Amino acid sequence: MAEQDEFLNYPDILGAITGGPRLNLDVIQCAMSVGPRQIPAGRSCEIVFLIQNASDIDVDVVVDAVLPKQDASNQKKRFLLKNSRLRVGLRPAEVGFATMPVGTSPLTAPAPGYILGLKLSIKRLARRVQRVREPDGGGVFMVSELPQAAQMQLQALRTFDFSIDTGSKKNYIQAQFDVLPPAVADLKERKPTWVSLWTMRDYMDDYAIAERVWEQASTARQKLKRDTVFMPLLKTTQERFEACSYKLFPPEAIFITKLLTLVLELGIIEPTPDDPRPPWPRWFAQMCRLLLQEPALATQVEPLITRLLYGHLVYDAVLHAFTMVSTVTNETFGTPQETKDYAEDIMHALSGGTEIDFARAYFPMVLAGLIANVRVTMPREQVRDTVFILSKALNNRRQEKNTDNAFIFDLTENLIERALDST
Repeated sequence: MAEQDEFLNYPDILGAITGGPRLNLDVIQCAMSVGPRQIPAGRSCEIVFLIQNASDIDVDVVVDAVLPKQDASNQKKRFLLKNSRLRVGLRPAEVGFATMPVGTSPLTAPAPGYILGLKLSIKRLARRVQRVREPDGGGVFMVSELPQAAQMQLQALRTFDFSIDTGSKKNYIQAQFDVLPPAVADLKERKPTWVSLWTMRDYMDDYAIAERVWEQASTARQKLKRDTVFMPLLKTTQERFEACSYKLFPPEAIFITKLLTLVLELGIIEPTPDDPRPPWPRWFAQMCRLLLQEPALATQVEPLITRLLYGHLVYDAVLHAFTMVSTVTNETFGTPQETKDYAEDIMHALSGGTEIDFARAYFPMVLAGLIANVRVTMPREQVRDTVFILSKALNNRRQEKNTDNAFIFDLTENLIERALDST
């Protein structure tokens, strides 16, 4: 595929369904399942073929089903498929799934491990092509971004066990199923289908979306102030870290919340005729997408910021934190891409409940919150006391110190001393 100056990474619908596994073939990503995985002889199962176009061009995919030639008793014609070929025309970046019903004879020998396969022919319909999804996935998205019908389809597909087994063959994918002793045959004849889950029309430009919901977004922004968001964010931060097997001490949660609150209060750069597309934080772009679907969220600040936007806010906060810590220490902590990858890692951990350790808790969010201490204060807060109790919390973390995170302990101590001297 052609190189791009700025890589497009459209939402990873396929990965949200399969949990990550995908087979990359030319410009498509795919996975296959058979449902149900166990059927009585005489009943039907269904091939479910999930396809995600990773390019910005139209692609034709011809799917040919490959049935077992014989059953476990070496008898032929025990598996039936009325239409063994299906042609799918994928639009740029489109994601969807095909179904192909497969019948079995009541005489099919019961046995585990029958294999259904798909031979795939992929044809690009344009010469110039650019990738819009990475080989191992696409951009982050929330299920609530999808139309309601697509959300229901996605939830149903998540119950399937998807395979990316190629059987050591080219342009081929297969999955297994079991045949049980016979039962009454199916009464309803089913046909192959194609269901589109997502197209580029579902991914409108951030600025076009913001223009449509600007009034609601302005209402929401006015409510995203510390007296409204600090306590809900503090509680959510404590819960998220505990779910990641890293229970925060109160001052640690406070300083992370100070950073999150600061990022919200920094707001956005509003478009002007000279700069109609200023850079926006993720939390704001995502908020506009949510408001497009549900305008009432503009006045529902707590669920908006603690549930729907929390991960995106964490991503923005980590990037801002790196800038703050680098400015204060005059040190560089990785390339821009490395800091983005680190922010993604923390965002995914806090969104999915995967394990977090001292380094990812403190660096850079607690450190940046410490720097922002006097910029974000709460009523009756004694900022010097808040710093002091963080020093106690850090001392309680000493058993977690090792050669890899020792510099974070040292950096935290230096920033604590600096904060105590300035308050």
